[in-house]
Amino acid sequence: MPRIDLFRAGPFRLALGFATALSVGMLLIFGFIYWQTSEVETRRMRRDLVQEAALAAQTRDDVLLYQLQVRIMADYHRVTVAAWFDADGKPRYGNLDALPPDLPIDDSGHRLDIQTNNTDRPEPAIVAAARRPDGGVVVLGRAMDELLALQRVVAQTLIMGLLPAVALVLASGIVVGARARRRVEIMQQTIGRIMGGDLRERLPLSGNRDALDQLSARVNQMLDRIVHLLDEIRAVGDNIAHDLRTPLSVMRAKLERGLASPGPGELRRGAEAALADLDKAFAMITALLRIAELEDSRRQAGFTTVDLTEVAMEAFDLYEPLAEAKGVTLEREEAEPLFVVGDRDLLIEAAANLVDNAVKFTPEGGRIVIRTHMAATEEGGGQGPVLEVSDTGPGIPVAERAAVIRRLYRLDKSRHVQGNGLGLSLVQAIATLHGFRLVIGGGETGAVIALACGTPQAQGD
Repeated sequence: MPRIDLFRAGPFRLALGFATALSVGMLLIFGFIYWQTSEVETRRMRRDLVQEAALAAQTRDDVLLYQLQVRIMADYHRVTVAAWFDADGKPRYGNLDALPPDLPIDDSGHRLDIQTNNTDRPEPAIVAAARRPDGGVVVLGRAMDELLALQRVVAQTLIMGLLPAVALVLASGIVVGARARRRVEIMQQTIGRIMGGDLRERLPLSGNRDALDQLSARVNQMLDRIVHLLDEIRAVGDNIAHDLRTPLSVMRAKLERGLASPGPGELRRGAEAALADLDKAFAMITALLRIAELEDSRRQAGFTTVDLTEVAMEAFDLYEPLAEAKGVTLEREEAEPLFVVGDRDLLIEAAANLVDNAVKFTPEGGRIVIRTHMAATEEGGGQGPVLEVSDTGPGIPVAERAAVIRRLYRLDKSRHVQGNGLGLSLVQAIATLHGFRLVIGGGETGAVIALACGTPQAQGD
C-alpha cells in the first residue's frame, strides 16, 4: 500500500489524533506532577529551615556552635548552608564569609543564589535567617541539588513513558489503517466489477459488524433492490412487447386490407379500427407512465386530510351508470366520515380502478358493494379506516393474488375481458405512496379488494 494512502486512511488519522491527544494529556499530567513535586518539596524545605533557624536563634552560644559544626561536618555533598553572624554582621562560624545582602531576616524561607566557602560558584538554595536575642543572625539553608535531581527524574520519566505510548498508538494506527485500506481496496474492486455489469457481485462482510460492514450490508441491500427492479423492468418490457405485438399485428392487417380494398369505405373503416387499437396501446403506455410517476414519493408533500367515505361516494357516482348499462347492481353502504391523510385525487383514482375492475369482471345480474368501515390493523394494535369493494365475479385464486398486482399480469380466465392488466398495479402504487396496504380476499364466488388506510385522522388534523 502506498505510504501516502496509509497516511490518508481514516483509522491512521484517528490513531494520529488519539496519539496527539494522549501526548497532550500526558504532558499536562506529568507537568502537573512536575510542578507539584517542586512545590511540595520547596515548601517542605522552607518550613523545615524556618523552624530550624528559629530554634537555633534561641539556642545557647555553645550549643549553637556545636550544632553548626555537626551540620557542616555531616555535609558530605556540600549542599548545606550554615552560618552565625554577630550583631555587626561579622562571621562567627559557618561556611559563609558574609551575610548575604539580599537575604531578608523575616523568619521565612527564600530562594537565593548562595556561594559557600567550599564551592566554586553560586548555586540556587533555600535559605532562612533568624535574629538572636543579642542581635546576631543565624543563617540556615540547603542547596536545591536534590530538588533539581528530582525534577530531572520526573522529566526523564515523562519522556520514557510518553514516547513508547505514542509509538504504540501510531503503530496500532498503522496496522488498523492498513487493514481498513485493504478492505476498502477489496470493496473498490468489487464495486468496479459491479459497475462493469456484474450485478451478482456483493460487497464482502468481515463479520465484525463495524461501520464498513454496516455500509456494505446497506449497499448489498440496495443492489438486491436494484436487481429486483431491473428484473421487474425486464419483465414489464417483455410483457409490453408481448401485449403490443398483437394489437400492432391486428392494426397492420386491418390497414393492409383497407389498402387492398377497391373502395374508400373499406380503407376508412380499417383506419378507424387501427386508430382504436392505437388508443388502447396509448392507454397502456399512459398507465405505465402513471405508475412510474406514483412511485416517486415526492408527491407526498401535498397530502391533506381526506374523507374516505366521500372518496367511495365519488367512485360510486362515477361508475353507477356503467354498472347499470351492463346489468350489474352497484351499491354503496352508508357510513360515517372516516378521515385519512393523503392525496384526494389519487385516492379517488384508486377507488375508481377497484370499482372498474369489479364492473369488468362481474357478470350480468351480479352485485358490487362499495363500503368504508373501521377494521383491525395488520399489527393488531388498533383499528384503521378501510375502503372495500366486493363483487360476485369469478374471484382471484389465492395462488395468484400476489401476481395480479404486477404490471400487465392477467389471469387466464380473464383474458377475454378488455383491459391491459395495469389496474391493480396502479392501485398498489397509490397505496404504497400513501403507506397503505392493498388487501385481496374473497373466493370463487367473488373478490373482495380493500385499501387498508392505517391509523385514522381527526377531522381537524
